[in-house]
Amino acid sequence: MLTVEKTAEYVKRWVAAFESKDLDRVLAFYTDDVIFHSPLVARLSHDPSGTIQGKAALRAYVRKGFEVFDHIKFTVLEVLRGVDSIAIHYKGITGTHVVEVLFFDRDGMVRESYVHYASAD
Repeated sequence: MLTVEKTAEYVKRWVAAFESKDLDRVLAFYTDDVIFHSPLVARLSHDPSGTIQGKAALRAYVRKGFEVFDHIKFTVLEVLRGVDSIAIHYKGITGTHVVEVLFFDRDGMVRESYVHYASAD
């Protein structure tokens, strides 16, 4: 079961990994067969499906994101816990509100992720 304490510590480490721009540190959170869904996939990788499958493809996507965005800062606004998932509501790189839902396997690794962006006003 995902406790409040475990979830808070996990999110802190997850955010720190992205802000460090250390690819290996970021990818350590994900399974080898991870499925990652994000509208940003279409923009950064020119794949209109918005879906990435596998850690190797996720590595290429995250690397591209690190190249495009020279500074990464996430401000966590709220974290919601599910049975085998969490939803992280944060302000992203451009100040846009983002909700990322992470689904975990039995070992606590992210097996699937859905990213949602607020529409620009």
